[in-house]
Amino acid sequence: MSSDTIPFPLDEPAQPAALTYRPWGTRALKLHIKTKTAITEPLRIRPQGVRPEEAEKGISRAYADDSDSFVLSWGGGHEPGPCLKSKDFLKALENCVALDAGDESVIFFNVTHVGPDVPETAVVTIIAFNEKTPDDPFATLQVTLKKAADYTDEAIQLVETAVDRWQPQGSRIATYDPRWWPKAFTYQPEQAWPLAVVRQDNALLVQWDGKTVASITDHTDPTILDMDAVKMELFRYDQWHLALRIWFFWLDTNIGGGFFVGRHEVPDAERFDMLIRAADGRVTLACTDLHWREVWGEIEGEPMRATIGLTREVKLKLAKEEMGKLFKIWENDAPDDDSQVYDPNEDWVPRIAKKHGQAITTKAKGTEAHLPTIHNFSQSNGKRFTSSDVRHG
Repeated sequence: MSSDTIPFPLDEPAQPAALTYRPWGTRALKLHIKTKTAITEPLRIRPQGVRPEEAEKGISRAYADDSDSFVLSWGGGHEPGPCLKSKDFLKALENCVALDAGDESVIFFNVTHVGPDVPETAVVTIIAFNEKTPDDPFATLQVTLKKAADYTDEAIQLVETAVDRWQPQGSRIATYDPRWWPKAFTYQPEQAWPLAVVRQDNALLVQWDGKTVASITDHTDPTILDMDAVKMELFRYDQWHLALRIWFFWLDTNIGGGFFVGRHEVPDAERFDMLIRAADGRVTLACTDLHWREVWGEIEGEPMRATIGLTREVKLKLAKEEMGKLFKIWENDAPDDDSQVYDPNEDWVPRIAKKHGQAITTKAKGTEAHLPTIHNFSQSNGKRFTSSDVRHG
């Protein structure tokens, strides 16, 4: 199991843990759940700070124990919280089941700092509980959120400078932090860039010096862009690229008029990471997530064109149709061995980014496989551009 994971034993007291939070950003709280003994009752897991009045309205999120400046969310369509072990029921729903001795799993929560305060610390209590007795947790884990040590008020944020227009403000930027394998980050000086994100009807346009270099179109009705459900972050990826991350949080079953109610839909989060070459503003590489894997690829032509609002089943169907033999990467749901854990950001993506950064290149249109959510995206080497199943380390 990787070092970025916090252990949460169910059959013995858990040691207090800590996570560095990034002000105005989102980080993964990655938990390694394990038990040495059998547990006869089915358990779920979630942060303690769920508000009953929100849950009754179909909103799945929680807050820090002692601060409203943090929102915690989770995915997989599990409104009460993810099952620690589950099985399909009639291939339509997931039922929580008892745990066997030796069972273990990895569970992710999104920790989003929303302000207005930027506290030095805050406390989040994670509970494992039987859904029939949620007020009597089976096990608990206390996690202290700590503000990044070198954070200052000069840190770059994407601020709404006009109606439906966001631009980076600040002079210090965080180094790139992968979604699924959080790693230490620092802030470093950064110059001003002609970057903006603009809403146009049901689309977000990423613009560089007034030119659209990426577009993300939403197909829900009403659009999620009307909700307080979109977050943006800017990182320094390498010496040649900025990395723009745009999050879409599906936490309310009423989004899209209930269109997303169903298996593996709400709550959930969707994001795109775009590597923007600072020399000319071109998006050279991008990634998103498909079936619990981080998927990177090179962008063919300009601008990058992406879609949100497809259901999980539609994504997988289109991926199978469009990606051909490379879809076999996703067909096997069996856990990978820890020795096979693979993060494309460890070597492959930085290597390809360096190639694009050192020479002003444009990826020509080719015949490689394409993702259903990013339309002009290609993988010349599917296995190197695609992570292992993130649920297994």
